[in-house]
Amino acid sequence: MALILTGRVVTFDPALPTLDRGAVYVSDDGLIEAVGPARDPPPAGYAAARRVVTRGVIYPGLIDLHNHLAYNFRPLWGPPRTTPYTRRDQWPRESSYLTDIRAPANALGLAAGKALLKYVETKAVVGGVTAIQGSAKGSRPFEGWLVRNVEFETFHTGRRRVFQSVRPLGSADFSEVRDKLAAGAAFIYHLAEGTAPSLLDEYRDLRDNACLLPPLVAVHATALGGPELQEWGPHGGSIVWSPLSNLWLYHQTTDVVAARAAGLRLCLGADWSPSGSKNLLGELKVADLWNREHLGEAFSARELCEMVTANPADALGWSERVGRIRPGLEADLLVTARRQENPYRNLIEATERQVRLVLVGGRAVYGTPALMAAAGALAPEPLRVAGVSRLISLVDPAIPDADLGWQQVLAELEAARQNPERAHARAVARARGVEPFRLLPDLPGDELDPAAAFRAVRGVAIPPLDTLAPDRAFFLALEQAPILGGLLNGLRDYYRPEGLARPD
Repeated sequence: MALILTGRVVTFDPALPTLDRGAVYVSDDGLIEAVGPARDPPPAGYAAARRVVTRGVIYPGLIDLHNHLAYNFRPLWGPPRTTPYTRRDQWPRESSYLTDIRAPANALGLAAGKALLKYVETKAVVGGVTAIQGSAKGSRPFEGWLVRNVEFETFHTGRRRVFQSVRPLGSADFSEVRDKLAAGAAFIYHLAEGTAPSLLDEYRDLRDNACLLPPLVAVHATALGGPELQEWGPHGGSIVWSPLSNLWLYHQTTDVVAARAAGLRLCLGADWSPSGSKNLLGELKVADLWNREHLGEAFSARELCEMVTANPADALGWSERVGRIRPGLEADLLVTARRQENPYRNLIEATERQVRLVLVGGRAVYGTPALMAAAGALAPEPLRVAGVSRLISLVDPAIPDADLGWQQVLAELEAARQNPERAHARAVARARGVEPFRLLPDLPGDELDPAAAFRAVRGVAIPPLDTLAPDRAFFLALEQAPILGGLLNGLRDYYRPEGLARPD
């Protein structure tokens, strides 16, 4: 259905300035048809369009370019040591990692995979996310409708243009990756995560195999220093920065100032909830805090906000699809309350309580009751987020996989928590001989042989679901984390004026 959204419009497009009283015209097919002053006459055909008076600020939807969705049902995990890790292959060897993370993620993804995916996507969308990376280990491709799943999103073309690897590439892999990059496909690659000098071999392997090409998207790159970044920069490419997870595990994070100076594009990713932010809006605050307290405010507020909007779209080759507000792009939009005069500070300081509406392809998927009604949301259901009432739209008869409502999602996950073996057996029986949808862990060493599925769900203790927004327990964990060592204690201040809600 056609929509007219009015409010302050922040386009992130140099050709279209911020409009203090603007209007975004969304066509029946979910595209942005026009952007202009609200006082101007609408384009032809909008006389009967739904008018959504936001009284807020309209942004492009946020794009989370680094995550691991299968793990996001659980809260922060406390590593059983006080000294920082130096390599990403160290902490998965901890015995508590197996019992607290690997086993529960496998069991829940097997016993209630679709419900798990809808829960963790909801957890993303309450923070304004409209596209997220990290669903690559589903049992079948899943083009999202609540949020776009980056690896499988084709924009209805059927042609994949984004590939990824969490594992270090082997010698036999580089030619295929190089061919994909040379053809313009994005390749998202976990690169040099940690601080050990030996991790630089991963960078040298990319360089020596001619894979330093513009569509390369490197996640973390924390071990890279000035020489590597300066060498890489002229080739083009992007780095995804996940400061909370880096600091939580390694007490250091990416040298983003040097990366920018080298000419590399910077994006932001929440990583995963065991060591990262609950959603990208929270990670934006971590980046802002680090920028202010440790980088001498090297980045402007606009530059930080570009890391979650225009930059990831450009990194993926999606600049003609999403990431900005301009005619011809998909209407992936985020509306927040207007609390700051500077529109970029307004986004940085917005919390889940200020997220008022989220559209994906013109479809209202989440927001306040008033704005969801105005936007004609389909089958909205109530939920509480950070102590406020919101609506979520999960069910759509026109979409085969849009068949679980919010209460059903919660019920299936709780049943799987209580008895994963029985829930898994029921899921297999309901599938009637076809493999049910499963959301599987994607970190090295966590992958499961499907033949071991029944053993994987037996006797596993699955923790209660993580809250959708930061709560007291989240900040207490941050402030007591031994490796983090108080580096992010100021994060609580972003949420103080409104008070911290009880767990959802």
